[in-house]
Amino acid sequence: MRRAMALAVAGGALALAAAPLAAQAHVTVWPRQSQLGAREAYVIRMPNEKKAATVRLDAEFPPEARVTSLRQAPGWRIEPKRDAAGAITGASWAGELPPDQYVEFGVQAVNPKAGATLTWKFVQTYADGTRVEWTGAPGTPTPAPQVRLLPVAPLP
Repeated sequence: MRRAMALAVAGGALALAAAPLAAQAHVTVWPRQSQLGAREAYVIRMPNEKKAATVRLDAEFPPEARVTSLRQAPGWRIEPKRDAAGAITGASWAGELPPDQYVEFGVQAVNPKAGATLTWKFVQTYADGTRVEWTGAPGTPTPAPQVRLLPVAPLP
């Protein structure tokens, strides 16, 4: 009985220790917070969580932000998505990301002057045809990354 209890406690501790690692494996956007109205160089970090290569990432940028440019990532092709006025509203990156690796994509944007968060939505596609939609609410298994917007600090 004692041994079974010790094994259960140890197993639970291992599961808790591994949980943060799994949570970090999602597609993320950095920095996690920025100032209202600021020009920001965002970094989209995409890890490969599966045994199949990642071959595509489709992004829908926050409509409140004005995206001005996309940074090229070696080995990846970028296809910007634009609205009728020509504004960049998203992008698709195509390439090959082997298992246990990650890649970073850059996005230059101007933050809105009002609001609390920017929500970025992504769909990650693997070579085996499976897709993961990083579009969920915070706390779900597939959350959409969010950037918290902070007011501009007043000048002294």
